[in-house]
Amino acid sequence: MIHRRPAAIVLALVALVVACAGVAVAAPAPAVAPPAPAPGAAAPPPGEGGVEAAAEAEAEKPQEPTVYELLQQGGYIMYPIYLLSIVMLAFALERAVSLRRRRILPPQFILNLRSLVAARPLDSEKILTYCQANPSPISRIFQAAVKRLKRPLPEIEKTIEDAGAREVRQLRRNCRVLSGVAYISPLLGLLGTVLGMIKCFSQVSTGEALGKAQLLAEGIYQALVTTAGGLTVAIPAAVLYLMFMAKIEKLVGEMDNLSLEFIESVAEETTE
Repeated sequence: MIHRRPAAIVLALVALVVACAGVAVAAPAPAVAPPAPAPGAAAPPPGEGGVEAAAEAEAEKPQEPTVYELLQQGGYIMYPIYLLSIVMLAFALERAVSLRRRRILPPQFILNLRSLVAARPLDSEKILTYCQANPSPISRIFQAAVKRLKRPLPEIEKTIEDAGAREVRQLRRNCRVLSGVAYISPLLGLLGTVLGMIKCFSQVSTGEALGKAQLLAEGIYQALVTTAGGLTVAIPAAVLYLMFMAKIEKLVGEMDNLSLEFIESVAEETTE
């Protein structure tokens, strides 16, 4: 019993030391108090440290490029694309003004013309004078028809068709510019893409871009920006072209109806 007591005491002491060490490891480290401000120094406002950290984190974020900076990356190919965008806007405004219905088919003119055509006997001189006093595409068609009023009916019809074809060509003339812009802009964007890729592979072939992704990214950046610029101009130009052509077709259909009414009235006049 005397020999067993020291061993038991030693085991008890070892177990106590292990237990204390475990408690010390598990316990959290005490918070270190911030240094006391110097005497007379102003205490920082509450939350200032968090605001400064947030401001630094915001400053470290990569800034999104502006539209101007983005367009600059396209290189000199963007300049003809800019020019085409200005041409597109100019001709779109011109077509929007020129293709107004009251300019092609003035309502008051059509109303008075129908009254003159329906009158019996048909006064060609009065109709011609009225058409000359009110210039418009439809009035020019009727001027050509009235000048041939003494001719056979098939010749009058042919005159109206020829005059109508001339007026339709005039209406469609500037729409071809929008069609050209819609066709050329993507080609310029494609050219910029090719030049950008040539720049990338040239740097790779000379070894300048080895380990320098920024040099490759510059050429790819140019390729993508020019493609986007060309499509940005081409898509609205194509939409405007289709819209104006649809409007012209609608106006031409109305002019055909008025011409048909005139031919029917002339045919009734000749049969009476």
